[in-house]
Amino acid sequence: MEPHIPYVPVAEPKHLYQISLHQALVTDELYELYHSYELAVHQKEVKDKAALNSHLCSSPAYDPNNPRDKFIHDRPAPYDSEEIDQGKTFQDEGLYPGPGSYHIYHRIDGKLVAMGVIDLTNSILNSEYFIYDQNYKFLCPGVIGAIHELEFMRMVRKKFNPNLKQYHLGELSLNA
Repeated sequence: MEPHIPYVPVAEPKHLYQISLHQALVTDELYELYHSYELAVHQKEVKDKAALNSHLCSSPAYDPNNPRDKFIHDRPAPYDSEEIDQGKTFQDEGLYPGPGSYHIYHRIDGKLVAMGVIDLTNSILNSEYFIYDQNYKFLCPGVIGAIHELEFMRMVRKKFNPNLKQYHLGELSLNA
């Protein structure tokens, strides 16, 4: 993905930090991160992927004009959370795939260390949830994630969608 926060290293970095945008989809790697986060932070045992599916992958946000999302539009409601991933593929979605529900993956040296869930509409970026590996908590990944989402919104507004005007993070709402 093309970086939207310009970075010019002063020297050769010791670690590689990468961010990618994906459809909201359960992977084994994401399940492991979610399981360890919920256990460490909320003292909650997550026994299977269905909990992850229903909690972080079942948002109804999608782009009705995107042929890739046609299966969402045609799916009868209510739907079973175990079927939520049908029709989705795990791939880097690039800079701006349009409205929908996405996961923002944060990797250090190829390892998934954090993930943010966002819903993106034509006018709002809603930050739903953020999880991270507790071994990286000293880096304040939640703060990094929020800053990245704000910069992502700024870039989308500038390059693709001038109508994207609000950022929601829990009870916090910012107008651009």
